[in-house]
Amino acid sequence: MVVIDPMFPQKIPFGFRNTEINEYFKRIDNFTSYTMPPMQPDEEAWFQHGYGMSYSEYLNNKKGYHNFYPENKAKIQYLKPGRRYKFKLAYTYFLAETYVLLPFLEKNKIPFVFVLYPGGGFGLNFNKSDHMLKKIFSSKYFQGVIVTQQITKEYLLNNNLCLKQRIHFIYGGFVQFSSDEVMDKQYYKKDKKTFDICFVAGKYSDKGLDKGYDLFVETAKDLARITDDIRFHVVGNFGQTDIDVSELNNKVTFYGFQDKSFFPKFYAGMDIVLSPNRPGKLFPGNFDGFPLCIDAAFCGSAMFLSDELRMNSEYTNEKDIVIIPLKTSDIVNKVMFYYHNPDKLYKLSEEGQILTERLMNIDHQIQERLRVFEKFMSLKRRTSFNER
Repeated sequence: MVVIDPMFPQKIPFGFRNTEINEYFKRIDNFTSYTMPPMQPDEEAWFQHGYGMSYSEYLNNKKGYHNFYPENKAKIQYLKPGRRYKFKLAYTYFLAETYVLLPFLEKNKIPFVFVLYPGGGFGLNFNKSDHMLKKIFSSKYFQGVIVTQQITKEYLLNNNLCLKQRIHFIYGGFVQFSSDEVMDKQYYKKDKKTFDICFVAGKYSDKGLDKGYDLFVETAKDLARITDDIRFHVVGNFGQTDIDVSELNNKVTFYGFQDKSFFPKFYAGMDIVLSPNRPGKLFPGNFDGFPLCIDAAFCGSAMFLSDELRMNSEYTNEKDIVIIPLKTSDIVNKVMFYYHNPDKLYKLSEEGQILTERLMNIDHQIQERLRVFEKFMSLKRRTSFNER
């Protein structure tokens, strides 16, 4: 069995792909990752950009990756253009990546399963996205699709895009951490003098409108006018020039992208992770999965998230999560309520942490995927859930 991916390995490993693929290396004999070379979509795709990395970039990334995981050196390979491959089962991520890979999979007669995450070229009620889905689902080498959101499952079924028996629903996603990596929570007024709010996301649009970065900045400015001891933290490829933050002075810190080791200590000191994301900003029907910020919740930060598509099915508003509207004044009011009632905030973050650990922990998510893979091939597992 193989995973074929355009982004793995990473020079500085981080994120769900790194976590998931490393678990397969541990748990499945003869599991190999293959890095996509640069591949372009066909003329029927609605996007123009390709996927994959050059061989030189692959070698550089692999060298960096091996500084973190030297035991996996022989398990990472580069997909060589023009060479024939025989795999029992391939596993891929996202609609657009899988679509670009489809000619290769069909040419080599490789059965495949993919994860239809939100984003990645998949849009609700977007006919060009539907065309790509139909082309994948009609391939005789397509075995099944994993969906992580109820809205995705319902969309495929209601639009007769995929047979029910081919759809495998596994809610949520991966946290990067195990429980023993979580650090002790730092409490406002007890362990630290500041009340800390973070925004953690990549920038994919001007001013980060899809992730709600503009609302985060507006909220930060309003809060800074009300009280002097709230601090703001931004992780990702945002900076002071994306939106003017000069009036915040020294109350906002930009960290850039960070690797996995940065976050346990960082989140331990965060009171709130704020994510006012908006659907439909990148392309028609685009949406993010729910909930975002599960790493932060797993490490004890309270999730303040928007949910415009009403995707929340597992969390309870104001018990283990706070659902925020896309309106600055309302966000400010909700933050200030918990700022003045820290005991309620920390009870909420604790409940959110417990539930997130149950739903999103690595063992649970991996075991669910292994059950899907075993429908299509016999896996020789190295370890089982109970053994771990």
